[in-house]
Amino acid sequence: METFGLVCLYGITTFDDIRTREIRVIELVVFAIIGIILNLVNHTNSLISVMGGVAVGVCILIFSILSHEKVGRGDACIIMVTGIYLGFLNTLLLMWVSFVLAAIGGMLVLSKSDKTMEKELPFVPFLLAGYLLLYAIHILRGVII
Repeated sequence: METFGLVCLYGITTFDDIRTREIRVIELVVFAIIGIILNLVNHTNSLISVMGGVAVGVCILIFSILSHEKVGRGDACIIMVTGIYLGFLNTLLLMWVSFVLAAIGGMLVLSKSDKTMEKELPFVPFLLAGYLLLYAIHILRGVII
């Protein structure tokens, strides 16, 4: 159920992030509530792990504020919601994979453009790609072992 919730969250917000460069608050609130309910029912992550996952997003939000939104506040908020679903360590892992994918995407965009470093990329598509990649690895690992 967690996987379905995150794929829906990332899928819906990816569309918005690409089209408008904005993430709607109502989507984040709805999926945050669903994540809290799932954690209460399934006991997927401990409260400390969930708080740590949300704290990762809070750190990104602080960075967003200090950098005058070089990283969007909406991206930070979606990472906070991700922390509710995945907990601390899995949120960190997803962030790392997503940042690597974003760096590769950024290099591709720069190689095909006029070489100015002031390009903006929506980050949520990389979160979606990173989550799907990690989920595929998890599934394949289960099949192989």
